[in-house]
Order: sequence, then C-alpha cells, then structure tokens
Amino acid sequence: MPELAYQPRPQFQPFHQRTERWACMVCHRRAGKSVASVNELLIRALYTPKKDARYAYLAPFRQQSKEIAWTYLKQYAEPFVQSAKEIRESELRVRLINGAWITLYGADNIDALRGLYLDGVILDEFGDMKAGLWHEVILPTLADRQGWAVAIGTPKGHNQFHKLNEAAKLDPDWYQMTLKASDSGILLPSELDGMRKMMSEDQYAQELEVSFEAAVLGTYFASIIEKIEKDGQTNKVGLYDPHQKVNVACDLGFTDSTAFWFWQDRPDGIAVIDHFEDQSKPLIHYLEMLTERGYEYDTVWLPHDAKARTLQTGKSTVEQVLDYFKGSELNVRITPQMKVQHGIDAARLVLPHCHFDKNTENGIEALRAYRRNWDSTSKSFADKPKHDWSSDSADAFRYMSLVCRNHLNIPTNDDPLKKPQQFHVRDVNSFTLDELFRDNEHKSSRLEKLRI
Repeated sequence: MPELAYQPRPQFQPFHQRTERWACMVCHRRAGKSVASVNELLIRALYTPKKDARYAYLAPFRQQSKEIAWTYLKQYAEPFVQSAKEIRESELRVRLINGAWITLYGADNIDALRGLYLDGVILDEFGDMKAGLWHEVILPTLADRQGWAVAIGTPKGHNQFHKLNEAAKLDPDWYQMTLKASDSGILLPSELDGMRKMMSEDQYAQELEVSFEAAVLGTYFASIIEKIEKDGQTNKVGLYDPHQKVNVACDLGFTDSTAFWFWQDRPDGIAVIDHFEDQSKPLIHYLEMLTERGYEYDTVWLPHDAKARTLQTGKSTVEQVLDYFKGSELNVRITPQMKVQHGIDAARLVLPHCHFDKNTENGIEALRAYRRNWDSTSKSFADKPKHDWSSDSADAFRYMSLVCRNHLNIPTNDDPLKKPQQFHVRDVNSFTLDELFRDNEHKSSRLEKLRI
C-alpha cells in the first residue's frame, strides 16, 4: 500500500492514537483540526476490516464541507484510489482501493443522512448544527455498525457543543481535547499579538483561547437564555397542567422547517410546555401532530400569510386548518403582521418570564443560536437575522411572543409594540369559508386587471 503523505502535528498525535469510540475536540482557529480529521477518516477507512465501509465528514452546510475538506480529502486520498473516476466531484465522494467510501455532507440537509449506515463520522463546527442532529440522526446511523464519531469546533457560547464537551470530560468512553492558542505553540507569538490588537476581547477569547464563556457576538437571545438557565427556568419536568388549555404558535414552511411552540399562561409567567419542528412535510402531517399531542387547545396562532391560497391544494392554510378541526372548540387566529425587529423585541421582553419544559431543549438551542448576519464587506452585523437552522423555531417564538406578552405585566412606557393599531387581530373564526374564497377571488381579479 502507498505511504500516507500526512504527517500529524504533535498536538494531534494523541487524538490519532486514542482508543475511545467517541471524541470531542475544542481547538483554536488554524490549529489544523480539519486536516487531522480528514486524515483520521482516511486512515480508519483504509485499515478497516469491514466490508462496504462508509465514512462521512459533516459540516453545517454542504458547501462549507466542500470548501473546508474536499481539497484535503482529494489530496491525501489520491494514492489510494484505483482511478481518477473514483474521486467523484459532483457527489463529494471518494472510493478507496479497499471499497470503502468517504463522503462529504451538510447538516442543512438532514434527510440525506436518514436511513444511511456509517462506520465513522466527523462533525465539524458541531455547535452550528441543528439541535437534535446528534441524537436523532447521527447516533442511529452508527448503531448497527458500532461506528465512531468525532465532534470538533470552536466555542460559541453555552450551546450544544458546550454541553457535549462538558459531558465528554466526565465520561471515560470519550476522548476530550482542549487546545488553546496560548498553549499549542502552533501560531507564532507575533501573529497572536497582532490578532489580539485587531480583535475584541471576546472575539479573541472565543476564537483563540477557546472560551465558552466569551460573549457570542451578534446573537439576539443567548445572554437572556444563559440567565434564565442560571435562574432554574429551563429543563423543568411536569410543567404541563392537564386542567388548562394550551396555546400554539407556529411558523409554517415547506422547503424550510415548520416549527411549533406550545404554552400555557400562568399567574407567574408563561409555561412553555412543548416544542416541535420538522421539514418538507405537508400540512396534514402537522395537523395530525397537533392531534397526537393530546392537548386540549385554546388557540392556534398561524403566521400572517396563512390566508394565501396554495397552488398544491387551491385552499389557504386557514381553510385547511378550519376543515381539519371542524366541530371542535379550537380557535384559529392570525399572528399580527409586524416588522421582524418588533418581534425580536417582544421575544426579549417575554423570555425572562418563561419557564421551559425539559422537552423544549432543541427549541431553546435554536433561540440561543439565532443571530444577525455578519457583513464581511462592512465588517459589521446586518440589521436582519441570519437564515440558518435556528431561524424557523426563532420565528415561531417571535410570533408566540407577540400574542402572549399582553398576559404579562410588562412596562408599556415608550413601547411601540403596545400601539393598538399594531396589535389589531381579527379572529379567523369570524371568517366564513365563503368570505375567504371571495377575498382570494378579489385579489385574483385585481391581479388580472394589472396584467391587462
């Protein structure tokens, strides 16, 4: 067999020599964790005794996987393929001489991973991946083949990567490594001094000294969530009161995810009892989910565009929901249409009054990760949120905050959200299906006139 061209840095030799099935590495920027991880995949794939072995490298986005790892994988794997056609550019996949496969994936397309088996996987920038991916998708792919996994990344606050890292430190089945720039010796002191001068204290602590305690720049709710966690308002058990009706707010999507938050008003605040998110499913899937939850509902709040008819069914979302729950006492209402920033402001006011059930953990991680876009040209954060895996649950929570905040005793001075005209909400139940039909017909006729 040809000799592998990779020469590991001394800092990563313990990682390659580990015997633990699971590993978590928290490494500073430019430490070489991606190169080490790609070669870990290659070494394990070349020497596996398993037939038809499959290995994967996973980043938050497929394009990100390609940019980070594809060049390295092609470079180091080239001596170990039978021909150039075994390096498949369109699939981001390499087939080695022993029949093992190494494929690059993106966590933005979870469905591409469902149903697969894997013998080993690298999860790069694990903290930026969708909450629940580890338990719901990755572990099942490894189970029947007794595969291994490595989570790597740089800290971004107390997110799921932080939780995994803290658990790994205490579990003998895990290999854990923390590599700070001040300890590794990989980057020259002059380079570190230059970066320290040009970066904020929190940026340097996070990126170079791998601090999970540094403030995560650009996030909307992370600091609030950290506080309510310290105050014991999360991870609660038994918040649901079966003698009280449940309210629901949702953000509906087809190509994006659809997310739901379930809550009950309490004298001391809001009990957030449940959270649900899924993607690429028809509306009936979510309506059945609401029924299967077994709650007695008071009101389901739909997004403001729910009156628009869809091309697939010819009916609006409102009509379909009303049809499905026909005969029940459930109310269906439309969330106020307001600027995104007003919804974010409402969520910031509501969050400190919320108590979250244990089964809302994935939703809390989405709120923690929700952040503004970084403009690389102006070197500043944009005014609008970044669209990623956290957006849909965060949007649904914004809608929830807009409609439940009136229950709370929140100061109203100089509060634009309290203006009556901005909170005018018409009960959908006051519409008949004929009225909704005429409303859509009126819009269609106006469009036809405009075309003429």
